[in-house]
Amino acid sequence: MASAAKLTPRQRMINLMYLVLTALLALQVSSSIIDKFVFLNQSLEHSLVSARSASENALESLKKKAKTERQPEWAQAVKRAEALKKETVKLITEIDKVKRQLINEAGGGIDERTGSVKNPKEETKVEELMIGGNKNGLGYNLGPKLNAYSDYLYKEFKDKNFQKPKSPEDEGFFPYLAVGNENNPLYKFQPIQRDKDFVEANFGQTPVVAALAVLTQKQNEIVRYEQMVLKALGAVETKEIKFDKVIAFASAESNTVARGTEYTADLLLTATSSRTDMKMYVNGNPIRVKDGVGDVTITPTSTGEASWSGEIKLNLKGKDTTFKIKKEYKVVEPVLLVLSKSKFPLYQNCANPLETSVPALGAAYQPAFGSNNGSAVPGAKLGEVTLYPRNLGPCVLSVSSGGKPVGTTEFVVRPVPPPDIVLSNRTGTTVINVENPIPANIPGVSIQAKAEPTFAATLPNEAKYRVTQLEVKQFRGGRAIKSSRFNGGVVALNQFPTKPGDAFQIKVMGVQRVNSRGEILPVKLRDYLRSFTVR
Repeated sequence: MASAAKLTPRQRMINLMYLVLTALLALQVSSSIIDKFVFLNQSLEHSLVSARSASENALESLKKKAKTERQPEWAQAVKRAEALKKETVKLITEIDKVKRQLINEAGGGIDERTGSVKNPKEETKVEELMIGGNKNGLGYNLGPKLNAYSDYLYKEFKDKNFQKPKSPEDEGFFPYLAVGNENNPLYKFQPIQRDKDFVEANFGQTPVVAALAVLTQKQNEIVRYEQMVLKALGAVETKEIKFDKVIAFASAESNTVARGTEYTADLLLTATSSRTDMKMYVNGNPIRVKDGVGDVTITPTSTGEASWSGEIKLNLKGKDTTFKIKKEYKVVEPVLLVLSKSKFPLYQNCANPLETSVPALGAAYQPAFGSNNGSAVPGAKLGEVTLYPRNLGPCVLSVSSGGKPVGTTEFVVRPVPPPDIVLSNRTGTTVINVENPIPANIPGVSIQAKAEPTFAATLPNEAKYRVTQLEVKQFRGGRAIKSSRFNGGVVALNQFPTKPGDAFQIKVMGVQRVNSRGEILPVKLRDYLRSFTVR
């Protein structure tokens, strides 16, 4: 059995993530678990990049050693290491092709906003690609290649004491990467799961992001095997940094900051990120140093030209050495800019979209919003906000960034203009009024509340009305003969015995507006009477 002592802390972490992945695959997948798969795969991808970089460094160190020693055995070691690298790259590239197919054909491609696959939960297309109708999917082509890589290592490097295991119970140095559930203790008492082969176990009823995590984990294992062989060949990853000049360097995010906000910069010695004995000071005060980088944080209290002085102290070639640097910057007053997307005043109980910015803050602008009249809801993009004023009159939008106020803007809140009452036939194709009599046999009349045109064009999602109650009076010979009330915006004329010359007066007694939040608001009308005659 492979000993845990052979594994690096990084590899033990990867193995732990794979155990979590295996357990999650046995569960019914929810949205929150899907997110965990995304994070898990991202961690594995990051670890893979680091591991491949380490292998490259180890191979380079082996080449340098061969060049320095000039011994045949080192040249032979380089030759074998390069052949190993070729096989490793070939297999990792093969897996990358499978991952791309999963992303494009099962996951619907990459979402540019999130950087993840568009359809992370898709399972059916994963099975079609990886398993296939007759077990002829990509997984059954990839599985033998994974196991063949282990056989290749045992065959080519058995002289480095990498002996192939003699029994199934012994995992050996390079356990097969494509194995089923028959020896997995997690499924020991689950007959259905226990009988699944490598492809069915890892890609059956499996969402896209989980399948990607499985494949990325296999790539990490391949690189780990490669590193074991490289180490046996004499290659050692080197982190030594050599340089011929030492200079003090400071890098600031911006040389212009707003009063009340923090000025930040990095103070460091170039090419000495691994030094742990350095001490750094800003304006004579010690600062925190991590991995050779000092964190510089200054909060200006006034505007104008400003500067700070830094010192880096360390022992260089047996001598205490101090490097000094001075950095200048400018402090400006933050100016809040607010633009109304609709180019019109704010309306009461409506979603009024606004755009804010503070040019002086640049990338440091991380706004939070508040209002003294209603609510301010942040939008999807940085700086966007929607104001929902509750009352008429002034409405103040307050903006802060990083917990510090940057400005306020006052708006005038106007009432929503009342809608116009329009009468038409029930299909809405013919307008009805006093000058346009209707036939006596018309089945009904529709009464609609239509938004004022400018308001409808400015905030279309807020301009939705419905008539809730009507009172209808019938007149004949100048005398009222019948009166009825209706709920809704339709008058059924068949309830009135009509004769040519009859007149009708409709009194709109109730209109409601449904805003973009789904709130139902009463509407006050200026002109709520409408009349028509029957010919």
